[in-house]
Amino acid sequence: MSIDPWVAGRISDLAAYLTTSGVLSPGTPDGACWLTALHQVPRHLFVPARAWMQPQDERSEGLIDRNAYSDSWWRAVYSNTAIITQRGDGQPSITDTSAAPTSSTSSPHVVFDFLRLLDLDHHHRVLEIGTGTGWTAAMLSWRLGDDLVTTIEVDEAVAATATENLKVAGLSPTQLVGDGALGAPDGAPYDRVHVTCGVRDIPYAWIEQTRPGGVIVLPYMPPHGGWGEQLRLDVLDDGTAVGAFRYGCRYMMMRSQRVDTWPAYQGDGVESSTRLDPRAPWAALDYGFGLALAAAAPHVTITTAGWEGQDGHAAAWVMRLRDLQGDGWAIIIMRPGEDTHVIQSGGRQLWNALEGAFMEWLGAGRPGRDQYRMIVTPAGQDIWLP
Repeated sequence: MSIDPWVAGRISDLAAYLTTSGVLSPGTPDGACWLTALHQVPRHLFVPARAWMQPQDERSEGLIDRNAYSDSWWRAVYSNTAIITQRGDGQPSITDTSAAPTSSTSSPHVVFDFLRLLDLDHHHRVLEIGTGTGWTAAMLSWRLGDDLVTTIEVDEAVAATATENLKVAGLSPTQLVGDGALGAPDGAPYDRVHVTCGVRDIPYAWIEQTRPGGVIVLPYMPPHGGWGEQLRLDVLDDGTAVGAFRYGCRYMMMRSQRVDTWPAYQGDGVESSTRLDPRAPWAALDYGFGLALAAAAPHVTITTAGWEGQDGHAAAWVMRLRDLQGDGWAIIIMRPGEDTHVIQSGGRQLWNALEGAFMEWLGAGRPGRDQYRMIVTPAGQDIWLP
């Protein structure tokens, strides 16, 4: 593909960032190959004229419009910037920030982190879950050939746009529209599964459709609802998959695993107090405690946490918990100079579970994310600390 020299300069700037930040190494065959893909499959072909940028640097997020503000559009495309291309499953405007993002092209840093974890060889057959704009599917097709790449997208409109983008780029992997949680059994077995949406419960279909020795990489979004984890799973010959966590990440949830609304609080809460400041476990989620909580209490999710006004009182720091497997709830209120006030529903007491998991994590020496392991079996999944 012939690239305008000015655009090629922009691509080179992004390549230089990925190299100096240690994401891709030109001195390794894999790194050199992905750096070439960056030039051969230009990202701007997969970004619409109007989108919403979320830079991973000091710049503020906001609208980018190629026709009205060309320079900011190009800078967003060829910098470490996540670009939201759809909100609210396609109903609201891209500028309606009250609507949740539902499709995007992820920041190049995290995109290449995941592609690198695939550890590809030229013969590998790849299944991608979540086509999105089509950029990563295009790079996979460029590297392996169209016939070895299958990509599936749940949203028909997003899939149609990706088809047009891929056509412009001169690439044509097998494209499917459907629920990625079911995989794509007609093309199985796969050597690699590349997941581009956040997953809380890993579908066993992906393990079934991957040959022994194959690899699955995905953004694992722990039940607590906070920051996610890059996870690489190796598929074994006994029908299980085991793996380790690498770096932090955050992705939009797979649509079948989203929780868009919560029911009203059920029943009266039981009141108590604790000396633990809830900001301590909240701050530790990205440093290993998030996985400890997922292991000890996979039903607990944190829906909100932060400063709030409380019934005429001075501002308080409030954490709200819900039960992913029931109607339990908890509200934890911390005011400076006071013990933490806890209100939680009966049955499984969510705050007690979170507080207990935090104490166990502290007692274990604050193990980091790289010390935890995941196993997926036909019966479900489990996280443990070896």
